Amino acid sequence: MRITQFFFLLLLPLAPPAQVGDPTSPPNSPAKVEFLASTGEITMVYGGKQIFSGQVAVSSGTGSAHLPNDVIFSVEEARGAHDAIEQKIRLRLPRTRAGEELEITGVVEGSTEAFAAETFSQAQFNFPLVRTSSGPDHNLRNNAVYDRHSDWVLIGPSDGETTIVPDKQDSTRADFRMTITGRNLLLVFRPRFYQKHRHISFFEPWTYRVWPRSVAGWSSWWAYEDRISEDIVRQVTDVFAEKLRDFGYQYIQLDAGYHVRDGYPTEATASNAKFPGGLKGLAAYIRGKGLEPAVWENVAVDDDALARSHPEWFYRGGDGAPFKAPWVGYGIDGSNPDAVNALIRPTYRELRAMGYSYVKIDALRHLLYDSSYRARAYLAQKGSSPEQAFRNILQAVRDEVGRDTYVLACWGVLPESVDIADASRLGTDGFGPHTLAEYNSWNNVVWRNDPDHLDIGGEGEDIIRPVLTSMAGAQLLVSDPVELYRNDSRIEGMRRSAPVLFTVPGQLYDYDPAATNNLLLGLRNANGGAEPGPIDAEQFGNVPQWWLMDISRAFESWSVVARLAWHELPATMVRFRDLGLAADKQYLVYEFWSHQPLGIFKDSFPAAEQKSKEVRVYSIRELQAVPQIVSTSRHITQGGVDLRNVQWSAAEKRLSGESDVVGGDAYRITIHIPHGFALSGAMSDQGRMTVTGGNGFADVSVTPAKSGVMKWSITFR
Repeated sequence: MRITQFFFLLLLPLAPPAQVGDPTSPPNSPAKVEFLASTGEITMVYGGKQIFSGQVAVSSGTGSAHLPNDVIFSVEEARGAHDAIEQKIRLRLPRTRAGEELEITGVVEGSTEAFAAETFSQAQFNFPLVRTSSGPDHNLRNNAVYDRHSDWVLIGPSDGETTIVPDKQDSTRADFRMTITGRNLLLVFRPRFYQKHRHISFFEPWTYRVWPRSVAGWSSWWAYEDRISEDIVRQVTDVFAEKLRDFGYQYIQLDAGYHVRDGYPTEATASNAKFPGGLKGLAAYIRGKGLEPAVWENVAVDDDALARSHPEWFYRGGDGAPFKAPWVGYGIDGSNPDAVNALIRPTYRELRAMGYSYVKIDALRHLLYDSSYRARAYLAQKGSSPEQAFRNILQAVRDEVGRDTYVLACWGVLPESVDIADASRLGTDGFGPHTLAEYNSWNNVVWRNDPDHLDIGGEGEDIIRPVLTSMAGAQLLVSDPVELYRNDSRIEGMRRSAPVLFTVPGQLYDYDPAATNNLLLGLRNANGGAEPGPIDAEQFGNVPQWWLMDISRAFESWSVVARLAWHELPATMVRFRDLGLAADKQYLVYEFWSHQPLGIFKDSFPAAEQKSKEVRVYSIRELQAVPQIVSTSRHITQGGVDLRNVQWSAAEKRLSGESDVVGGDAYRITIHIPHGFALSGAMSDQGRMTVTGGNGFADVSVTPAKSGVMKWSITFR
């Protein structure tokens, strides 16, 4: 596994896909730091807002504490590549005094988009994994708070010296209580973290929100390529409406194969004879089945007559005539508003009017690398650049479809599309399991990661691929022939992996940073866009076997750990402290796919050996003294998608709550029953629940008649 400490940190919070209300640009400047040794108070102010306030004390081994009158305090500031500013706040004791340590206890004040995460440290060497979180994260590996809205990060020492606990969380802000202990303490502040330190020049998160909802569905390309027809799309729509819609699959995406002639922008929304109802009729059919229509388009222009009649709309060569480039034909001159208004806006305005709520835009890398780059000198004479001309075209798409339409940029990592596109297809055609381990720190911070189509028809691929994508919090579009989805045994992995829970990165670094390091170095596709370049994700490589999702709800917090076997894996013991959980507590561990409670463990739990392509997903919950939920059957998050308002009433000895269920799908809640309790009955508003099991664990089951929120109640004596 390639792990370097080149740059570490990442992040993102939750919000609607719309422009944000406060577009104020935060300064690329250090924070104002004040420390009063006489009182021990320390504060940090950035952009006119207090972001940290704390108390410094000197503690002794006896538990007593006193003010840090003789603590040595300093602030260092440095400016690095890409105008990145780093500020180091140091506090240390002046001399060795047995048993004494410094302690900072304070509150980090962030926007609603702030979250806690870890920076690269020894913990990742001890137990390599990819971490995400849903809800305020309590993981003990966290040592930093990142505020996406203003793009700053505050970092404390790693590997146990910093503890971060969510504090106040409401509709106006997210605060975190940070405690740091040690003889020599270092706080690091980095403003414009993604924009400058990660070198994502167009990243201005204060102007937009990332897409907050699950994106799951079907795409026609990998299954049918240009052999697709309206009849096939309707068949797929019918199957998804019947078998997969209520599980969280909402998009039916028509890819290439419907155009009368590719590369003729004036005919972009016309369809060939395979689509007698046209794009509008197809969209209406999909919507009529309770699904969302999605469509593929591209920016290629092959219309020679159009280029001859309007040469000023295209990039031109030394002879003054428009030139063709591989895969994109005549490159649309994005610096010419007339070209954009004539060739881009009408297509996407019409697609929106037809009802399409998702557009995939292809050939973008070829427009940039193969066409726009060749016109750099020409664009410079006009006061523009390839990057700005490219963004003008994408911005016109966004203007026409609105912020409530999902926009996928295709293909490859194109930082020039940041803050305009909602998602990026990270690599070339086809699903690659390594892809999602390369830009894991970008997902749901910069955009939504797309690993391309998940064809699940291969041997053993029907569970491992959907589970990986769901654990990564990425876009999940399958692409198989319709016959496969009619077989319920082949779609169980799909059903248990959707919807994709919205998560933010638990790590402010990439599991494999090779591509993002190349971005920092400014490497791009100098020789064109036909092949993957230095910053595009590689589909295959050393794929992490461990994926961890921390889930926090008002009623409980728990962790879900997936072990994905891309090759045979031996049995092993997993230490709770390696997962960021307290080692001195007891935990209930349950494995989802085998439906087995492993038991109660302290310090570590056993993970069984796995065959190639076999998947294990463990839920880990802190043991309570009263009956509690161990797992649910609806989704691999084992409650993260379905559970609501879970409550224990000591007076009534009743465990109750609500669950999002799917009609006709047997729903099971697995309960741990501690010594001294016995389960006496279970009811739901969709019928009496069946109780099975014993020896401390019981399954409470019902098959709901309809999809929606089901209320349930389990009583004990």
